[in-house]
Amino acid sequence: MRTLDALSRRLSLGVAVCGLLFWLLPLREVAADDVLIEDFEAESYGEWTITGDAFGPQPAKGTHPNQQAVVGFRGTGLVNTFRAGDPSIGSATSPEFEISRKYVGMLIGGGARIEETAVELLVEGTVVRKMAGDDSEELEWKNWDVSPWLGKQAQIRIVDQGTGSWGHLNVDHLIQSDKRPTRFDLEYRLSEYRKSTDYLAEPLRPQVHFSPEIHWMNDPNGLVFHQGEYHLFYQYNPAGNTWGHMSWGHAVSPDLVHWEHLPLAIPEEDGVMIFSGCCVVDHDNTAGLGTKDDPAMVAVYTGHGHGKQVQNLAYSTDRGRTWTKYAGNPVLDINSSAFRDPKVFWHAPSQEWKMVVSLADEKVLVFYGSSDLLQWNELSRFGPAGVVSKSNWECPDLFELPVENGSEETLWVLEADMGSGAIAGGSGGEYFVGKYDGVRFSPIQDSQWVDHGRDFYAPVSWSDLPEEDGRRIWIGWFNNWETCLVPTFPWRSCMSIPRELSLRRIPTAADASQSAVVLVQRPVRELEALRQGGEQIDTSAIGWPPQSVTTQGQIAELSFDLEMTLEPGESRSCGVRIRTGEGEFIEVGYDREPGVVYVDRTHSGNVDFHPGFAGRHAAPTRLQDGTVTLRVVVDRSTIEVFINDGEAVISDRVFPTSQQAVLEVFGGGPTAKISKMQLWPLKSIWMDRD
Repeated sequence: MRTLDALSRRLSLGVAVCGLLFWLLPLREVAADDVLIEDFEAESYGEWTITGDAFGPQPAKGTHPNQQAVVGFRGTGLVNTFRAGDPSIGSATSPEFEISRKYVGMLIGGGARIEETAVELLVEGTVVRKMAGDDSEELEWKNWDVSPWLGKQAQIRIVDQGTGSWGHLNVDHLIQSDKRPTRFDLEYRLSEYRKSTDYLAEPLRPQVHFSPEIHWMNDPNGLVFHQGEYHLFYQYNPAGNTWGHMSWGHAVSPDLVHWEHLPLAIPEEDGVMIFSGCCVVDHDNTAGLGTKDDPAMVAVYTGHGHGKQVQNLAYSTDRGRTWTKYAGNPVLDINSSAFRDPKVFWHAPSQEWKMVVSLADEKVLVFYGSSDLLQWNELSRFGPAGVVSKSNWECPDLFELPVENGSEETLWVLEADMGSGAIAGGSGGEYFVGKYDGVRFSPIQDSQWVDHGRDFYAPVSWSDLPEEDGRRIWIGWFNNWETCLVPTFPWRSCMSIPRELSLRRIPTAADASQSAVVLVQRPVRELEALRQGGEQIDTSAIGWPPQSVTTQGQIAELSFDLEMTLEPGESRSCGVRIRTGEGEFIEVGYDREPGVVYVDRTHSGNVDFHPGFAGRHAAPTRLQDGTVTLRVVVDRSTIEVFINDGEAVISDRVFPTSQQAVLEVFGGGPTAKISKMQLWPLKSIWMDRD
């Protein structure tokens, strides 16, 4: 009993001490809920005082006639003073309210001339704060620190006295908050989209290719493997579905197939966009941004703003979940407006970091070296070289690859992309095969096309793959700058299938006794985990006109993996049509006279959104023992054709009006046949979450 009494006294004393310590600890400030001033969702302005003709009798419902698209407002209503065009003027003044939070925030767009178009804060009748737009129809969060006037009576006045260009304002969702609103309304947009019944399931959204949940995406960036995760960063507009406000989006995957969307990684800030770049793991802590036991992920990217492009760093010590911009940025500045897209890797023979980066307008690639990622020395330059008609050079990559056929030979691949002038029109990439000694790259043959379709751009390879994996894997933007405004919403663009790379010697077309080294690209083996079932297709009905070899409904989803062997014989052509409607099909075939495999998307569905979209895209192809092997990955609005085990690739976007497909086979003569055709439906990476 004495023991229990003593224990009870100790417990009571412990509770008392803990209670005392609790009251002595500093209390964490808890932010109060936001206070809505006005959301403009009513059918009138209510108690607001309106003057002039710019505001109209009620809030606008979006874009006015003859106005660029207004985006970024919440709900259906907003203030839009373009009601009668820029010449219209007026004001709107709110009823009084008490300032009860640290910040007043709002979504605002429109004109930037604050003396003509402005939102004003009046405290006890005096203007104490002003705010304007950025000459853009995209509404973004802006805010005032109003803590000096806590407890005071205030009003909001929206003033439009501008009559020239950008003489109007767009305003929505005025709030008081103890938390400073971030610039982009991304979290709200995502939360609304995630409630949608179409979440990641729109008819044209690829189901085995990565795409952002919402908004615009372009080049892949910062590909790195770290602590069991494949990281994919990418050029992203957090404000809308067209290019702009370039920031780094972020996703991770355990297997290169299933992707988890993560919050915005590195945002545009202070007038500097976050252009393309790379990411490495600094295992030896050469930059001093982490430790050897807990190495930092270091992003090396182009900062685009204030009239020039410079190379900056950001780093993360929590597996890429949060990022800190390096205080000593920029780490490389040559006072150029076209100096971008660094790719950095560790070069073991010289025990040094290497960078290849583009002088885009000069069509020159520059090589640098560094011991610590912070100080860089120029080593050499390459170019101009390769395709003469290109408009620029950007997004380079440099890596070593094995040459197939059992040898231990390795060579280096230098890849760079052009905004126009590519093989199929518009943007595309070229690569050189050669040798690299840590200082300079020396090609051993002319450049070759990375992809013969229109829609594969800015591929970049993963850094820090485990040594036991042994693969070089890259991914590309599945789009073309010329036709990039593809007809999808609320997202735009996707990535290619990740591809495993190697080199292969093949006979040249001009002289079979001579060989050339080509880049081989294959879908990563992990894709096969998405295959369901598997069905041999009887192609004995091949002929002309094309003959159906599947029935309506047999292919339930336009997302499948198809392997086939074409044997043209003496015929001009043979192949397959993927028919999605009357007069609507994608044709993939071999054409003997030019000696090519081609994808023809002329009749593939919606081809009218851009005059350059429809067309046929071909890759030179060799017959091997009279055959051509094809692997065709179709995914709702994408098609990738891997020819002869990856010796050439054609990547094209397509926008069919139906997701129900029938396969047809065709041959241009009696000797043509398809000796093998096997079809696997593919499971969705978005719905297959187990």
